Amino acid sequence: MASKPEKRVASSVFITLMPPRRSVAVTEEVRPVTGESQCSRPWEPSTPVKAPGPGTARKPSPWTVTGRTAATVPAAPPQLSNGDVCAFCHKTVSPRELAVEAMKKQYHAQCFTCRTCRRQLAGQSFYQKDGRPLCELCYQDTLEKCGKCGEVVREHIIRALGQAFHPACFTCVTCARCIGAESFALDGQDQVYCLDDFYRKFAPVCSICENPIIPRDGKDAFKIECMGRNFHESCYRCEDCSVPLSIEPTDQGCYPLNDHLFCKPCHVKRSAAGCC
Repeated sequence: MASKPEKRVASSVFITLMPPRRSVAVTEEVRPVTGESQCSRPWEPSTPVKAPGPGTARKPSPWTVTGRTAATVPAAPPQLSNGDVCAFCHKTVSPRELAVEAMKKQYHAQCFTCRTCRRQLAGQSFYQKDGRPLCELCYQDTLEKCGKCGEVVREHIIRALGQAFHPACFTCVTCARCIGAESFALDGQDQVYCLDDFYRKFAPVCSICENPIIPRDGKDAFKIECMGRNFHESCYRCEDCSVPLSIEPTDQGCYPLNDHLFCKPCHVKRSAAGCC
């Protein structure tokens, strides 16, 4: 009578390791667009007269300012897109009134103001935001705040996790290295890690090769659990003949002996010899 096949002593579990919650930060440069307004009588070809005040406003030195243009006063009546109508109040600009030319339009001097605080901008530098003139302080208020330190981001900006960050503020929680535009991973508390530190902290280690079991190139990785130990799929082999072991409950599966992995033939051979 044929003997019953030997039962497996331990079961193995095949587990899919998904890549960590990853994202990529995007680096952008903040480039404020400024202009200069100059005021004069609309039809006077003389040198423009700036309105009383400090004159040209100081530019914030750390910023890279581009697109700066200086308004000029024509020697003949200007042929602007809005003619002699104020672009703000849409009323006629009389030849006897002080006028401002800025952003390729014409304004009453009293109408050309910061669109937020109403500060007079005639004869001064200003910032353009969505086609609206703004003074320096109000323009700064439109800039995004860093999601970590809460300060205004004036130069390069890192966009990640739906927020904006200074490059020096978007760092790995473990090594404090600036992540920049690299890929990063998040733990369960949404803390940011560089990929190396994330895997060092969270990846299971293979019991055979002692290397972490991690996804590669954004693809899934697989680990096998057996006898409370973790294995790479490629490392899950008989320790005697190196044949790959199946995770299925078949004769090609794992037949452990004294915490060692064996295929069925090697298990029988070891058991008969009384050694491991």
